[in-house]
Amino acid sequence: MLLDGFLPDFVSLMEKIHEEGIYEKPKVTRLLSQAIILNRMNRLLLSARNDGELFQGICDLLTRLDYIKFVWVGIVEKGSFDVRPVASAGTGGGYLHKVRITWDESEFGKGPTGTAIKTGRPVLMSDISETSDSRYDPWCEEATRQGFASSIAIPISHNEETIGALNVYSSEKNAFGQMEIGFLVEVAQDIAIGLKSLRLEEELKRTVSELREGLTKTVEVIALMSEARDPYTSGHQQRVSKLASAIARKMGLDESQVEGIRIAGLLHDVGKISVPIEILSKPGRLTSHEFSLIKCHPETGQRILEGVRFPWPVAGVILQHHERLDGSGYPEGLKGEEISLEARILGVADVVEAISSHRPYRPGLGLDRALQEIEEHKGSLYDPDVVEACIAVFLDEGFKFD
Repeated sequence: MLLDGFLPDFVSLMEKIHEEGIYEKPKVTRLLSQAIILNRMNRLLLSARNDGELFQGICDLLTRLDYIKFVWVGIVEKGSFDVRPVASAGTGGGYLHKVRITWDESEFGKGPTGTAIKTGRPVLMSDISETSDSRYDPWCEEATRQGFASSIAIPISHNEETIGALNVYSSEKNAFGQMEIGFLVEVAQDIAIGLKSLRLEEELKRTVSELREGLTKTVEVIALMSEARDPYTSGHQQRVSKLASAIARKMGLDESQVEGIRIAGLLHDVGKISVPIEILSKPGRLTSHEFSLIKCHPETGQRILEGVRFPWPVAGVILQHHERLDGSGYPEGLKGEEISLEARILGVADVVEAISSHRPYRPGLGLDRALQEIEEHKGSLYDPDVVEACIAVFLDEGFKFD
């Protein structure tokens, strides 16, 4: 990290002071100031959430050093030779509005920044007003007007490619000695390390998002396939999923849990694929044998999904979504806390949607009757907290089924 390259300078100076009895107060003060800045930069490298926060934080920290008047970070625009300022701090920001900076072979690419990017080496100007290189004249004239006396442009390299430059200016001539240059080179290297870390994190997030989106699409297709067998309950799983997600959010569950409940809701009746369509669409009362076949669907659903490596306990939730607090549910007759919270939420959402909607054997009974059912059996069949959240979702938040 930053201190690795800087520490030898500090040790060397301390040894010199000790052995020769020389107390170079300005140099010691500067070295200590840089050490403090380095420590803060290390923390910034760990905490920065994006490129802009990293670049701006570096610029702000560098201008706390007494010999630095102005700092800016320039990044090469993809597909062009232009260098885009992405962050700056200090006095002299008007400089960036007065000059054009590129890294091509044109007259605009021959300045200190463009040269540093092209060559991959720092470009130092110890006395801007006395520079003998005429290529730098356009930049030197404007830099002098801004009150800059010396400057250094240091390339920022990422994956063996120079992607930009750290540009530092001072109102003092010869402000950048060996110690200062070493320090600033370390800063530029760590900007590259921080940038690499952020981009890897962004790429990982993007990959996870794409995988999750693919998983969701697959789940939705499976849900549609299972519902296609029973046109009378088409859309049931989607509606239950939507309500269960709303209840979970109302109860303050984190978004990961909400997403798991949403997925479980989309798939909770997938086990009905093993039930004959004649039973699913039967317009009259089911026989005990027919109902026993229906009651097998949570176990069938669990068997279908238990081999799928979801990041949530989807198969277990599906297995338990017909369990009830008093043990009267199925398939295992679980009671109270033996039933997962996700399954308790899904169970309430399932009941409310089923009572509200039309079925082959009866017309829909409506939302009021559905809410009356869960209210009357709150604490016996259904989790009281889940019931309260469900009722609030409808009455306070205006939730509606599609």
